[in-house]
Amino acid sequence: MTRISRKRRQFIIFLVDITILFASIPIALFLRKLELPEISLIFTHIFTFTGIIAFWEILMYSISMYSLEQAYNVIQTAFKMSIVACVSLLAGFAFFYLFLDSSIAPKTVLIIYTGVAFLLLMGWRALYNFFFGARKTRPRVVFIGNNETVAALVEEMGHFSYFGFMPAAIYDPEQQNVGHASVPFFSESSALLDYLQMYPAEIFIIATEKSFPMQIRQYLFSCLAKNAFFYSLPDFFELVTRKIPIGSINDTWLLSNLEATSKIFFNGIKRFFDLLLSSVMLIITCVLWPIIALIIKLESSGPVFFRQTREGRNGKPFMILKFRTMRVEDNSFTPTGKKDSRITPFGNFLRKSRIDEIPQVLNVFRGDMSLIGPRPERPELATDLEKSIPYYKQRLIVKPGITGWDQVSGEYHSPSIEDTYKKLQYDLYYIKNRSILLDLSIFFKTITTVLKRSGR
Repeated sequence: MTRISRKRRQFIIFLVDITILFASIPIALFLRKLELPEISLIFTHIFTFTGIIAFWEILMYSISMYSLEQAYNVIQTAFKMSIVACVSLLAGFAFFYLFLDSSIAPKTVLIIYTGVAFLLLMGWRALYNFFFGARKTRPRVVFIGNNETVAALVEEMGHFSYFGFMPAAIYDPEQQNVGHASVPFFSESSALLDYLQMYPAEIFIIATEKSFPMQIRQYLFSCLAKNAFFYSLPDFFELVTRKIPIGSINDTWLLSNLEATSKIFFNGIKRFFDLLLSSVMLIITCVLWPIIALIIKLESSGPVFFRQTREGRNGKPFMILKFRTMRVEDNSFTPTGKKDSRITPFGNFLRKSRIDEIPQVLNVFRGDMSLIGPRPERPELATDLEKSIPYYKQRLIVKPGITGWDQVSGEYHSPSIEDTYKKLQYDLYYIKNRSILLDLSIFFKTITTVLKRSGR
């Protein structure tokens, strides 16, 4: 096994996809007339097809074709790729009709190109799955130490992972067997070593800071020469789940991983794009605001906008702005629940489509929020949550966002203590790993969420 990260694998798949999309151009030109095309003709088409290729990639990303969490399914992949091919073909026709010089109108080439790209991409995905997918031997993982985070991680590993990790054994001399009966458990050093002689492991997870018996220490050091990999429990949990295990980190971890000085350049770039994109969104959507306002007023009495105090960066309060989606009469303004009767029919549509969030671009423009970041919470709720959840306040070291890593995780989290604990694991992951690429990932995943109308 090699230490290949999720991002690196996704980037490799992306590079091959891009190569295939560009290579499909000369192939399509050859098939068009069954003769080798001139170099100048190839470059002319490459230049004109660049926007279409970018559109292919955006669509593939938006419908989760770079997600590695689910097992490869040829029918599902073919269905998704067909959607991408058809939509890209229609977009290509529109592009050539509206913007392209009449001397270059490669509409027939575009049809051939779409077919070639579809077949090559499908073939490449099948090859990738054959060599690197579920067919490969699953790396065996041994946990040295045991706690509730190990139990949660073992459960996560039961689902398909692009790494295909297999929990092989758990060792704890203090005999703390916590909720994972399906994995062999050892409290005796000799028993574990006998087991590993028969079933060697490639990965060891150090789940405790306590010292181990000499036999175990000597064995682990001997595994260094056998190219075994060693991870701390928080690092491995983050690798597998893309969350931070709150129960297995401490102040030292936070201070060394959440410092902001290395993000000064990123923060400047982020603020520039916040201003740019919020301005563009205001210009594009301003024509819709009067229509939305009229429907809200006709449907129920009350103001058009919903205003509420939220916690911003470093705990600074600000007034968040949304389109109102709930009735005002008899409304206690408690957190929203499932099938909440206070939500109006049009308000339900606004929530599902995330249109109710649009006025928050004013908060972004003013600098209270960012487009991407942890969701802001009400101060009175935050005070209670801080008392019950360790490190909750640390999410405030960055600006809150309209959308964020938790929002695109695929599950809804309420302001309850249990859900906020889960949400904080995503928020801390974002704060630790925030970057331009991660923000782009969240942006496109948000588009997918909006298209699926899975908001609440």
